[in-house]
Amino acid sequence: MLHLSESQLIEIRNLAPLEDSKFKYDLSRWGKLHQELSNVVKHFGDQYISRQDVINSFQDYFNRKIGIEFPFVLTMIWGFADTGYGTYRTNAYYNTENIRRMESAFAHVKNKDIQKSYKELKKIKGLNISYISKLLYFSTRALNHSDYYLIFDIRVATALVKLTCPPNLVNLIDVKPSDKFQNYCQYNAEMHLLAKRYDVSAEALEMYLFLY
Repeated sequence: MLHLSESQLIEIRNLAPLEDSKFKYDLSRWGKLHQELSNVVKHFGDQYISRQDVINSFQDYFNRKIGIEFPFVLTMIWGFADTGYGTYRTNAYYNTENIRRMESAFAHVKNKDIQKSYKELKKIKGLNISYISKLLYFSTRALNHSDYYLIFDIRVATALVKLTCPPNLVNLIDVKPSDKFQNYCQYNAEMHLLAKRYDVSAEALEMYLFLY
């Protein structure tokens, strides 16, 4: 199991993921975003989107106040941030068939059948574990699942290796997160166990790994 020092725990406890983990919706970078998606997030133009904003959008979706397009595009903008390919990939994911897959996936999330949800999201061409896990994090968090799922991307996976592997060996390893559902479940279970052991929030622990 991962061992954390007292100084690391202080860092983790000082994190505020819901407010501080945020990225700007830069209109100049996202100028070619599909018009339908651009319309639903126009009020966020050149503003920061926080984790809490995305969670709120999923809550509105589950309460049938909005369609899936809004939480989907907020998740993508938050996740891709200022990378140069965010618009292209988001547009590629956005079509009628994939919208139906997402609606089906989040219906499974509501029923706490994450495996079926995961399988539906994996059917979306190009959507990898990094973004599947983001969608599952925000949706399970919005539904107040006590064992909410966490983001699992290459930075988190690399941090786990750095914190458990001798420093002289880290650079010899090419790290990427596994996209197998059972491995993703194991990651989530161990992260929640660590969070309970050290009396920190699981999402703060994940954010710490992302920033590590």
